[in-house]
Amino acid sequence: MSEGRAVIDLIADTLEGLRQPALNYNRHSRVSILNALNLANLEVVARKKCLSAWAIMILKAGYGQYLPPSDCLQPKDAYFYKSATSYVHLTREGWKSRAWLDRYMGGWRTSNGDPYRAFIGDTSGNVTKIGFTPKPATAGTDYTASPDTGVVVGVSGMTTTGNIIGTNLTAHATICTDSAGRTMSSLGITVGMMALNVNDGSKGQISAVSGTTFTVTLTGGTANTWALGDSFTILAGEYGVVTSLTGDEEYIFSSDKGELIAINALTGNVYLEYYRKPMQLQFDTQYPEIPQELHHLLPEYAIWRLKRRSTPGSDDLNEAMVAKQAFDEKLPPVRFENVSDAVESSTIRFNW
Repeated sequence: MSEGRAVIDLIADTLEGLRQPALNYNRHSRVSILNALNLANLEVVARKKCLSAWAIMILKAGYGQYLPPSDCLQPKDAYFYKSATSYVHLTREGWKSRAWLDRYMGGWRTSNGDPYRAFIGDTSGNVTKIGFTPKPATAGTDYTASPDTGVVVGVSGMTTTGNIIGTNLTAHATICTDSAGRTMSSLGITVGMMALNVNDGSKGQISAVSGTTFTVTLTGGTANTWALGDSFTILAGEYGVVTSLTGDEEYIFSSDKGELIAINALTGNVYLEYYRKPMQLQFDTQYPEIPQELHHLLPEYAIWRLKRRSTPGSDDLNEAMVAKQAFDEKLPPVRFENVSDAVESSTIRFNW
């Protein structure tokens, strides 16, 4: 069964469209081509809405705005759980602007209670926060860490394999050897997935898979190496994110194929459905997470991106426009309403 186009194939396709010989980076470097392909990958996801995820947002009493999950591209729906068995659909009438709330919900900025509306909040750096009104009067149920929960920020491709755990057999800077002697590829582990060193608190994307080993450059931990006996977790299954104002993101994983574990910590919290960003394309044998029938569009966008500033009237600029047209014909640009234009509307659509 075909897996689509790997990164090395996408680079070759882009070079061909740029009229550069294979593996010739004199005009456009490999780094610039890979950057353009990553922008193309993100653009496909933004237009197609083909990658989605969910999160539990732990609410804090008196606080009305929260950061979305780090991999959030655009929020979709939000639900406030009054109890484990009842909830309010906060976005049943769409995401509201603060201008709409000022006009139709006077006093919303100071009201406290159970939230029943969701709105587009302030920005924190380059991230737009998610708001809920009224502000929660009580804190939501805390999520207790368990073996099913990771404590390191990191996402992976969606597969049906499930989360993969094990221990390292041989100390090494970048290579982890499965102590159980399992063949990594037969477990569904592929280049690009995120691996966590649980003991060290570090993580990284897998760059190679061979026999009982996988290779990953670890960051964010204490030693950022694989010590004998270190526990590893490969994020190869479906997952949900837990966010809070006071801690790092946590990830909930399923031990069952195609199903997520039962969650019983929803009371007083928001269940968020959102479209997520794709994994960064880095390694030659890595495959994009987008549907394989869309893989061939990535070089078209990359060609346009790399040639779009060519001399007016030149063959390069004409080729850039042809490539962009081919991309847009398959995936028409999405028009997002401006918040100010949506004041009278019940629904806001926006680029997150």
